[in-house]
Amino acid sequence: VGAVNLLVDISGRKRVEDAMYRLAAIVETSDDAIIAKNLQGIITDWNQGAERIFGYLAEEIIGKSIKVLIPEEFQSEEDTILERLRRGERIDHYETVRQRKHGERFDVSLTISPIKDANGHIIGASKIARDITERKRFEKQLALLGREAEHRSKNVLATVQAAVHLTRAES
Repeated sequence: VGAVNLLVDISGRKRVEDAMYRLAAIVETSDDAIIAKNLQGIITDWNQGAERIFGYLAEEIIGKSIKVLIPEEFQSEEDTILERLRRGERIDHYETVRQRKHGERFDVSLTISPIKDANGHIIGASKIARDITERKRFEKQLALLGREAEHRSKNVLATVQAAVHLTRAES
């Protein structure tokens, strides 16, 4: 009768598991919406940021088409996005409009990357959506203030030019 002792070094696997848990925690606690979808546009993963931004709980939205989040007149964007993903393209900071659970529209910046399997085949996409509504509102206010300042400065310049013209005419 004998015994066999077998020791297996699992430190590499443990490091990989720790890295996976860290990455999962980063995704789950992000303020941005992080969504995964397959190549048919069906949502497969949904983080807490997505819940806050779009208003859907994960169990309400996983398994549904990503088009639920897209206003009617922007639906064709998704077809273009999926086609680009199938070619392996990444889409950076694409600004568009999306809609929340109750229909409210908002400005969003999207970054979309292909997800590949172990063999390098594209099987889906990760989508990071950032609500940029406040930034867009600020940009519009800034543009309005700029136009107003330009208008007022032109009025002042016109007054100065008229005064110079009158002064020359009197001389």
